[in-house]
Amino acid sequence: MLHYRLAITASCIALGTCLAAPAYAQDESGETERKLDTVMVTATKRPETLQDVPVAVSARSGADLENSGVSSIEGLATLVPSLTFTQSSNELNSSVRIRGVGTEVFSSGVEPSVSFVVDDVVLARQGQGFQDLVDVERVEVLRGPQSTLFGKNASAGVISVTTQAPTRTLSGKFDALIAENEEYALRGTVASPISETVLGRLTAFTKSQKGHIKNVSDGRNLNGYDNWGVRGKILVQPSDALDLTFIADYRDTQQDCCAYQIRDTSTALNPVVGATLDALLDPVVASPENRQTKLNAPVYNNSEQWGLSGKAEYRFGNGYTFTSITAYREWDFENNIDVDALDFEDPIPGVITFDLNSGQTSLSQISQEFRLASPQWDNFDYVIGAYLFQLNLDRSFRRRIEARTALGVVGQSGQFNGSVGNKNYAAFASGNYHFGQGTTLFGGLRLINETLDYKVYRDPTNVLQPGDFPLGGSAGTPADIDGDTSDTALVGDIGLRQQWNEDVMTYVRYARGYKGRAFDVIFTAPQNTQYVDAEQSDSYEAGLKVQTANGRLQFNAAAFWTDYEDFQAQERDVAASTVVVANAGKVSTKGIELDATALLTDTTLLQGGIAYTDAKVDSFPFAQCYRGQTVAEGCINGAQDLSGEDLPNSPDWRFTASLRQDIPLATLPFDGFFQLDGSWQSDVQFQIDQNPNTTQDGYGLLHLSAGIEDDDGSWTASIYVRNLLDETYASNIFADPLYPGVISQYLPRDSERYFGARLTASF
Repeated sequence: MLHYRLAITASCIALGTCLAAPAYAQDESGETERKLDTVMVTATKRPETLQDVPVAVSARSGADLENSGVSSIEGLATLVPSLTFTQSSNELNSSVRIRGVGTEVFSSGVEPSVSFVVDDVVLARQGQGFQDLVDVERVEVLRGPQSTLFGKNASAGVISVTTQAPTRTLSGKFDALIAENEEYALRGTVASPISETVLGRLTAFTKSQKGHIKNVSDGRNLNGYDNWGVRGKILVQPSDALDLTFIADYRDTQQDCCAYQIRDTSTALNPVVGATLDALLDPVVASPENRQTKLNAPVYNNSEQWGLSGKAEYRFGNGYTFTSITAYREWDFENNIDVDALDFEDPIPGVITFDLNSGQTSLSQISQEFRLASPQWDNFDYVIGAYLFQLNLDRSFRRRIEARTALGVVGQSGQFNGSVGNKNYAAFASGNYHFGQGTTLFGGLRLINETLDYKVYRDPTNVLQPGDFPLGGSAGTPADIDGDTSDTALVGDIGLRQQWNEDVMTYVRYARGYKGRAFDVIFTAPQNTQYVDAEQSDSYEAGLKVQTANGRLQFNAAAFWTDYEDFQAQERDVAASTVVVANAGKVSTKGIELDATALLTDTTLLQGGIAYTDAKVDSFPFAQCYRGQTVAEGCINGAQDLSGEDLPNSPDWRFTASLRQDIPLATLPFDGFFQLDGSWQSDVQFQIDQNPNTTQDGYGLLHLSAGIEDDDGSWTASIYVRNLLDETYASNIFADPLYPGVISQYLPRDSERYFGARLTASF
C-alpha cells in the first residue's frame, strides 16, 4: 500500500500505545477512505484529543517538524502564527513570545513569561529551552496563561516538548543533512526491548554550521555552531499497573555567536560619529542586508546541559492513576560579545572600544511533582497534585569600556558576582463536572508559595585594570546586597465546554496567570535593592473546534483578551551603561486565532493558521526615552508615556501555511512528494521604547522541499531550499548600545536563500 505521511500524525503516549485513529477507515460500501489522524495532547495533564481539549493549543508532531525542516524551538515560529522569536546576544537573553507577550531581560534573576517544559519537566530559564528538537513525538504550544496546571512561570503560555518513547519492537531511524555554508547534521535513534519488562531507546545527534556572518577583519565566519547531544530512555513495566520511565540527556553547544550587524549609521545623532563609523567599517557597508562585521575580540556563546528524570505511573484497580515525576538538571553557560563591532584596539575621539562583555552562569534545579487522576466517571473527574521546585543560579560578569577624552584614554570597568535562589511550593486541583447534554463545567485552582533569595557583590575598587573608573554609576560605593522576598498567590481557571455533537465543540474560559517576583542581578547600584513585583495576568477566551464527519477537515478558532499587571520589562540606565528590570505597568493582548487542517485529496494535505494580535502597553507613563528623543516626540524630563504603544515583536497579523503533495509513482518502487511551507507577518516594532528606527516592514517567507520515498517508508531522499524568494528580514533590530542613534540588527541564517539535501532511513 502506498505510504502516506500526514502533516498531523498520530501521537503515542508514554507507554508507547498509539491512541490515534487509523489513517484509513472503511465507509458503508466497504471502500477505504483516508482521514486525518487523531492528535493526542496532554494540555490538561490527561491524554485528550486536540479537538476535545478546551484550551487554545497548537500541536505539531515530530513528522510535522521534519517535513517542514524545523529542528529547533526557534523554528516553531514558522508553524505557529501566535509565536514569535527574538534573537539577542546569547541564549540567556533571547526570547519567545506567545500572543505578543514574552520576557526579554538581561538579568538572570527573572523568569520567562513563556514556560518551557520537556518530558514533563519545567525548565527554570528560557535559555535552557533553546535546544535541538531531536526524536520528538510532539510539541504543544499552549496559548495564554496556563498557571493552574503548569504553574511556575506560565503567565503567557507553555511550550511543551514530548520525546519519543521506547517501543516493544526493534526499530531505528537515521537522518543525514547537508546544506550550503558547510552545514552538516547527523541524527540517529535505536529502540529495542531489553527484556520482557524493560524497553530502551537511545538517541544521539551532531550538527554544525560554519556561520553565515563574515568577519572581514580575519576571515572568520561568525554565528555558526558545533552542537552534539545524546538522550537515553528506559521504560520498566514490572506489572500491567506500573510504568517506570527513566531519562538521561546531555547536550554540548559551542557557538561563535552572536555577533550583530550595523544596520544604519545615517541615523547617528552626531553626524561626525556616523561618518567616522562608516570609515572604520570599510569595506563593511551598513544596511538592512548587511551580513558582515569587523571584530577583533572573541565572540562565543557556549553551554553545557544535562539532566536526569524519573517518572512513575501506577494505575489502581479502581481506575485511579498516581504519577510521580522527579528531575534534576544543570546548565552551564558562558559568552562574550565584541560590543563596539569594530576591529581597533585604541579608541579614537567619539568612538569607544568595548571588547570585553563576558559572563558565566551556572544553574542547577530540582523538581518533584505528584499527581493523582481520578477515573473519568459519568458526571465528574479530577486531577489533584503537588509541586516542589528549587533553583540555584550563580552569575558572574566582566565588562570593560575605553574612550578617548581630552585627558587621554579613560577606561571604565567592573565585575560582579550574583546568585539567585528560588523555592516554589504549590498544590493544585483541576476537574470537570458533566451536566449532561454535552455541557461540562471545568476549572481548577493552584496555591503557590514562592521564595526568592538574591545576592549581588561588586567592589568598584576592584576594577579590571588599574586606573579604570568603576562601572555601574556607583561612584566608588560597594554593592553588597543580600536579601530575600516571599510571595503567596492563588491562581486558577474556570470555564464552560459545550459538545454540540461529535464534530463541534465550543468553550469559554477565564484564567489567572502568575510569574514570580524578580531581582535585577546585574551591575546593581546599592540603592537598587528592591525586588520587582510578580507579574499577573487575567485572560478571557472563547473557542470553537470543528471537525467534519468524514474526518478530512479540522477547524479551530479562538478569541482572547488578556490583561497583565506589573509586567516585567527592562529599560536602559544610560548613566550605568546597562539596563535595569522594572515593572512596566499594565499591558494587554487581544485578538483572534484560526487553525485549519484539510485533507483535500488522498494525496494532498493543507494546513495553516492566522493570528490577529493587538498587543499593547496600556499604562507605562514614566518609561525611559529612546536616545535622541525630543520633547516634540514625547520625551519630557527624560521620560515618555508609552501608553497605547505596541509590545515588542508582536505583529498585528501572522499567517502560516503548509501544503504537502504526495505523488504516487505506480511503475516505480518509490513515490514522490513536494512540500511548500510559507509564512507572512505585518510590520513590527522590536523595542518597547518605540524608537522609530527599530521597526521592520512586513515580509513573507517561502520554503520548498521535494523528494522520493520508499513505498513502505523505510527511506526518504529530498532536496530543499529555505527562503525560496530570498527575502531579507531581521530577528531583532535595536539601537546600538554604544553609538547614539546608530541602529544594529541580527540577521538569522534563513534571512537569505540557501539549498540543502537530506537522507532518512528507518527500520
